[in-house]
Amino acid sequence: MDESNFARLPDELLEAIVFFLLPEDTVAFSATSTRSNKITYEPLVWRTHCIQQYHHWESRHEIKEKLKQPPAQTKWRLLFNERKQRDKEALALLDALLETQQHRIHRMEKIANMGYDVKDLLLQQRDHTPDDAVDVLARRYHANAILGSIHRATALEKWMRLQNMQMVRLEEVLGAYDLFVLAGRKGDLSDIDRELDRIAQCVREQDYDFDSWSVRRKATVVAEWLRSHHLVGNPSEGDYHALRNNFISIALFDEPHTSLPLQSVAIYCAVARRLGVNAKPSNYPHHVHAVIEASSNTTLDGATRESGDIDFSNPADVMHLDPWRSSIEVPSSQLSARLLQMGAPAAQHVHHLGPTSTLEIALRTGRNIMNSVQEARDRQRGATATAPGYPDVDAAWYSMLWSMLVLGDSNSASMLHRRRQVLPYLIEHYQAHFPEDLHQLENLVIPMFDGEREQNVLLHLITTARALDANKRAPSFRPSKESLRAAWIPGEGGVGFKIGTYFKHRRYHYEGVVVGWDTKCKAEDRWMEQMQVDRLPRGREQPFYNVVADDKTVRYVAEENIEGLSDTPSEGVLALAGRYFKRWDSEAGVFVSNIKDEYPDD
Repeated sequence: MDESNFARLPDELLEAIVFFLLPEDTVAFSATSTRSNKITYEPLVWRTHCIQQYHHWESRHEIKEKLKQPPAQTKWRLLFNERKQRDKEALALLDALLETQQHRIHRMEKIANMGYDVKDLLLQQRDHTPDDAVDVLARRYHANAILGSIHRATALEKWMRLQNMQMVRLEEVLGAYDLFVLAGRKGDLSDIDRELDRIAQCVREQDYDFDSWSVRRKATVVAEWLRSHHLVGNPSEGDYHALRNNFISIALFDEPHTSLPLQSVAIYCAVARRLGVNAKPSNYPHHVHAVIEASSNTTLDGATRESGDIDFSNPADVMHLDPWRSSIEVPSSQLSARLLQMGAPAAQHVHHLGPTSTLEIALRTGRNIMNSVQEARDRQRGATATAPGYPDVDAAWYSMLWSMLVLGDSNSASMLHRRRQVLPYLIEHYQAHFPEDLHQLENLVIPMFDGEREQNVLLHLITTARALDANKRAPSFRPSKESLRAAWIPGEGGVGFKIGTYFKHRRYHYEGVVVGWDTKCKAEDRWMEQMQVDRLPRGREQPFYNVVADDKTVRYVAEENIEGLSDTPSEGVLALAGRYFKRWDSEAGVFVSNIKDEYPDD
């Protein structure tokens, strides 16, 4: 089409064409003439670009509210430009942190502080970096690590709100545990929210008269729908304590949708509440039930009731359901009989049969996760990788530690005692698996120990970590040219294996990768005595290696126990390797180092 014909096209048609352009093409078209510039400033065009290109937004943008308003009320082009600029800044930081270990944690924190405004970029870097990229493993690993940091910050914000007695919904508090273990799966808080909305809408659409039904009928129908769609309960009760059963996003999105009674009740209550049913988890010991209360002016069956407090002993005011087992109402007399069998005094029955607090449910979930992790570790002991289908055990344990540290009665001596018990394990996990969470220790943990002896320990830890991140790593050169020439022949001088060597332990048969070395054993005498280093054929004078094993542990291994492998590493090793290496070089049979500032000869 020549320019004169193009100029005769009506604005409406040009606007329709612009909707099919990519954002960069829209900008290019806008520069061709005053008329095209005016057409491309149409707010609806840039609203479409915003929504199609970005699926995750920081809450400050209030995107849901903006989408309900006329397009002209929001400066969509400016908003799009802001997001593009954020992407540019975040990508520059990501590229820089992959080049050197110096300031790596600081740069990861700067990206994480951009929050959900960079989640789309990080997902793209993690999931769509080409396999032949020069830094594919490092880029995917660090993008995923920063995503995890953003998710955990969101989770801790929800728990802090709960701890400070601010409004936060039950599904957000429990979904915060899920944010620790997402690992690429669907299950963000917004995903959970949308799915619960969808379920509630499906239940309502079963019958046009749904909203006119009594509370009792609504409550029962919600349980029936959830059970018929296998979204609550656990048909395989032999797997009752499986770690996956503690997370509501896994129950909602992953087959076979199994969960513990607590999570089933939480899902039930969240859906029921969306349908006008006042349902809450109960205080019942060992097995959570749902407590459904009548409205302020009608009974559960729709009859007019006198105003006043709910009478938890009156079946017209309160009913109980166990959606994990059935959609049939559970008589309070039956629940009371079980309490007597448990030895609960009659005076406590009202407490156990009544609704509990969101805080108590959160703490109860933490205890359940602790038990499930211990069972998962027992099952995995001796295995080389996490069992398929399970959430990451270390991430789940980390979620439990944080919840035990943040949540509870802040004014009680028992809370300080519990925090003191949890703190060493939290620090150990942070150092081993989540060093990008340094800012969480600074901002959240130190104030918890204000004036206590632990505060100085934490300040020293943080100062040391900050200094290590800010300074260049001291390089470790291979001993000499002579040993360098013999470096790749174990037992014939020098350091036998280089950084990035994929190996199998000769004695214990686990697989791993070399991430550091010493020309001889530099562990403390006590450790060498405990590990019987001097009984090894080559003793303490042989090279020793820092290695990452396929179970994610960091170990110190004598050279004589390392058997180099040239096969393609397992998926578990590849996932861990990105913390230290750029990629796997299949021709050389080694990982390409991303820590050359520390080991320049490797």
